[in-house]
Amino acid sequence: MFEILQGAEPFAFEGNDVGVLVVHGFTGSTQSMRFLGEGLHKKFGFSVVGPRLPGHGTSPDDMETTGYLDWLGEAERALHDLVRRKRKVFVTGLSMGGTLTLNLAARFPNEVAAIAPIAAAAGLSSEALSDALAIHPAPQRLPGIGSDIKAPGVVELAYKETPIACLRDVTVLISMTRGMLSRIVCPSLVIHSREDHVVPARNAMDVVEMIRSDDIRLLWLNNSYHVATLDNDKELILDRVGAFFTEMAAA
Repeated sequence: MFEILQGAEPFAFEGNDVGVLVVHGFTGSTQSMRFLGEGLHKKFGFSVVGPRLPGHGTSPDDMETTGYLDWLGEAERALHDLVRRKRKVFVTGLSMGGTLTLNLAARFPNEVAAIAPIAAAAGLSSEALSDALAIHPAPQRLPGIGSDIKAPGVVELAYKETPIACLRDVTVLISMTRGMLSRIVCPSLVIHSREDHVVPARNAMDVVEMIRSDDIRLLWLNNSYHVATLDNDKELILDRVGAFFTEMAAA
């Protein structure tokens, strides 16, 4: 058993009859989504669940024993639990959490009523990621990718090392999800920073162009980097996601 890092614990806030699933990113933790999750509950009244994905929020050694099916499975479990209890369910997530958001919306169109993917990886990799996957012989670990944040002094609770095996797995998840984007029909608010050093901003345009929803909205962030939910635009994200889900709850 691996000990959960302080601040990386899963969270849940019981509110009204509308549920919101909030999903963190690759090598990160629930810490990156807590501000948004708490705000969606306190300011907008939603019932919010933020699961800790397997292998995350503990140690790279623990993460190395997991893969994309484990991460996807935990997100699915949390989604289905909310659906059983709530009138409507929305999903939002950061980075790989945004990828999982898109994946769930594509595969469970009758359960996911609306989505707000944030800095979602949808197929276009950074040069650094592409280069890392081409290293031969491959190292067991690479430097971490956390804390791409513009705001001074703000640090993401994320691993300092990235298991190369997990990096390969996340690319499978991204590729698989990209192939499903045309199946997404629910209202979607796509959010991305114009300057993102982990997931290129072009990913947002790919999502907008490839999904088939009749209600697609795009919010560009001008004062944040990749971990936007902890960055200078975190209040803007909260207000726009909260207003969007409130509108969708009433629809």
